[in-house]
Amino acid sequence: MTDDETILAVIETAAGRHGATSRIAMFGGTAVLLGGNMVAALSPRGLLLRVGDARHEAALARPGTRPMEMRGKPMRGYLYVDPAGLDAASLDDWAGMAVAYVAGLPAKAARRERGLRKMVDD
Repeated sequence: MTDDETILAVIETAAGRHGATSRIAMFGGTAVLLGGNMVAALSPRGLLLRVGDARHEAALARPGTRPMEMRGKPMRGYLYVDPAGLDAASLDDWAGMAVAYVAGLPAKAARRERGLRKMVDD
């Protein structure tokens, strides 16, 4: 598909239509946040997307996907997509799916107020 920066920029642009975005170091890569909630994270393991429980099974049925596991347990609502299999149209589709879910979540308190990880841009 394209380089990592382009993938992150497409997701950030889609998310930016719904509010303020930021980038943060997360899951061994860089995550895009919308209102303090993770939309996606790009790392050597692939493109992690937050699609929500309702879209989980349908999203996993698509080619190039695999479930996210944390400590050996599958995490419903999150999945990995192989970036090598993405073209511009499929990346836009995945970004739209993730943003649609996250845009419906309540915003979190500002990162500095919660004392979380360092921002990528800091």
